Amino acid sequence: MRILITLTPPLDPTTGGVQMSTVKLSRMLAPLGHEICVFSFAQDGHVAQTTCSHAAAPNPGGVAEPRNLQALAAQLELFRPDVTINQMPYEHPIGEVLRKYPAPALGCLRNTLFSVRNNLDAYATRCLPSPLVPLGQTALGRRLLLARHRRRHAADLQRILATYDRFVMFAEPNRDELRFFVPDFDPQKIALIPNSIPDVLPAPPTKENRILWLGRVTRTQKRADLILPLWRRLAARLPDWHFDVVGDGDLLPALQAEAERTSVPRITFHGRQISEPFFHRAAIFLMTSEFEGFPNTLVEAQSRGAIPVVFDSYPVARWLVADGKDGVLAQTGDLVATEAAIMDLCQSPQRRATMARAALDTADRFTETRVAEKWQSLLDEVTASGKLVAQ
Repeated sequence: MRILITLTPPLDPTTGGVQMSTVKLSRMLAPLGHEICVFSFAQDGHVAQTTCSHAAAPNPGGVAEPRNLQALAAQLELFRPDVTINQMPYEHPIGEVLRKYPAPALGCLRNTLFSVRNNLDAYATRCLPSPLVPLGQTALGRRLLLARHRRRHAADLQRILATYDRFVMFAEPNRDELRFFVPDFDPQKIALIPNSIPDVLPAPPTKENRILWLGRVTRTQKRADLILPLWRRLAARLPDWHFDVVGDGDLLPALQAEAERTSVPRITFHGRQISEPFFHRAAIFLMTSEFEGFPNTLVEAQSRGAIPVVFDSYPVARWLVADGKDGVLAQTGDLVATEAAIMDLCQSPQRRATMARAALDTADRFTETRVAEKWQSLLDEVTASGKLVAQ
């Protein structure tokens, strides 16, 4: 088949989850005989890939520029795809162009639908004038904000469901999220396909006494601001353990400066690095995100026997981590509970060994081979049934 994938950022897998998932998708489908073309609404910043060709919007302005939408329509006529996949379904102008093309269109969810519902205080800060933020963070204010968000998000989701022949979500918890906003959605419109990882080790490698935090070093979503408070609590109790922070972001310089100024021991800020060596040697992988869609880093950690300690802040977390078996779920933002969970693991080598083996078994569900089979099944299904959405 010929498959056209659309996204708004540059095609560079090192710069974000959607970009990485796009490259992984082409890497899974190309060996099955499919021809992949990626159309990006970014003018530059692309990195050439061996498993797909790419085309770029010719003008600045992204999706808001009509000439870029015309360029997408022209690319459709030039490439003549059998299926289109939009990685950015909330960008409705893209959907309108794809809807007019006579091939099945798939829209892919790349985040949790509950990122606002589970973080209403942050939502109040973003959407209310500063004097009204304290009111928005009261019980009544949260209820009103949630009602407002639910109404607006429901409209977005209904439009997505009307535009695409299938809405591709990660896992069953996403279906439950969708039901919160659109109770009467057509279940036949939903396909469940998780993100993938390249492989899983056959056995846990030899681990060092290291805790790893890896991600975008920001306060928003990733809560990197909790790194130093938590490690200060642990460092005095774990004199033979080290803390590695891998990643880049706007909070990194401040964290480095504070760690140096206050002499925080045995913590290293590595910046952006290839993740594999860090997953391989870390015994514990700490994830402090307030929300995620399908966090690849969590499954990648499990695939290398690094035991995840994760905030229970988004529905897919419970689907990926069986608490106490292949990882630990901690209450979001609760540093006391997180400290206790990490201490328990650090002081229990046998428990760590058992959980590391279980983590490998869990990660095996998400290898590229297994996930590619799900994509192939969906592609066969939609091309056999033809375009369902009216042009």
